[in-house]
Amino acid sequence: MISRILTVVSWLVLALTLMSATHVPDSVVYAAPGEHSDEPSGTWMTPVPGFEVIRGFDKPDKNWQSGHRGVDVLALPGEPVRAPGFGVVRFVGVVAGKPVMSVEVGNHVVSYESVDSDLKKGDEITPGMHMAKVSSPSHCPQGCVHVGVWRKDRAKDYLNPVNFFSSGASILLPEAQAPKPLAVDQQPSYKGKGKGAGPWGGHQNGRIPAVAMCAVKSAPGHMLRCDAARAFDELSAAFKAQFGRPISVTDSYRTYEQQVILKKRKGRMAATPGRSNHGWGLAVDLGGGINRFGTAEHRWLRANGPKYGWDHPGWARQGGSLPEPWHWEFMG
Repeated sequence: MISRILTVVSWLVLALTLMSATHVPDSVVYAAPGEHSDEPSGTWMTPVPGFEVIRGFDKPDKNWQSGHRGVDVLALPGEPVRAPGFGVVRFVGVVAGKPVMSVEVGNHVVSYESVDSDLKKGDEITPGMHMAKVSSPSHCPQGCVHVGVWRKDRAKDYLNPVNFFSSGASILLPEAQAPKPLAVDQQPSYKGKGKGAGPWGGHQNGRIPAVAMCAVKSAPGHMLRCDAARAFDELSAAFKAQFGRPISVTDSYRTYEQQVILKKRKGRMAATPGRSNHGWGLAVDLGGGINRFGTAEHRWLRANGPKYGWDHPGWARQGGSLPEPWHWEFMG
């Protein structure tokens, strides 16, 4: 009798093993990096609006070997460079003939090359403040800023900067560990009728005073119209309950001047200056998996974003006239 039971159990274990090896359930979700990970939740402010990496991270096996110990981010000479978060300036000077700046944010050091800055060692920085400008000539022929990241206690042990500005780290969880639906205290307070983004308050696009907007608490350094900011923070809290990290924001309100620069950089991929919904403080560009069609994060936001007034416009959806999985707008 016992041997028969053991045989049945063995067959069940084998069957379950084969199923798990050949099938990934639809409810598989992405877990946040562990608390001891070197990669934070991807909430740092990007160096420039329209975060576009033109050369990726390629860490060599040994420090003395060739590689690419950071990322090159598309940026035009003279373009303002934004601070990633709360911290202090660590270094401003010239290294190997190139102007370099490094700052300390938490347990990490962030370096920028080639940039010019009037700040000095020990000066404080805050998320989004203009702390430097892209040098001329810049780090790349087409215009860029090189960004590197390492832990303060592990000098030159370089980490992938993309994970700090737009987290993409993920761990597959089995179906049994999939988070539960939204709890009662996470239900949205948004009761709007979905009018869509557009002019408000008598302001001009890209020329809205800071006092007329509110900070996005879940994404330091970013600003939106106040109702949009509140709704986004609620949405981000629900997202965090599901994925273990807040929504990664790479762009929000854009001034008219920022729109002009972005148009020069990205061409038809950027709206005509003065016509962008970013200029109304009613649009965001997102990372952390939301910026790719078909991911668990993107599917979750498509299903839950409208409950908070945030939707993915038709033109930006897969199959739309200009597919942008990262672009979302407030419809309140």
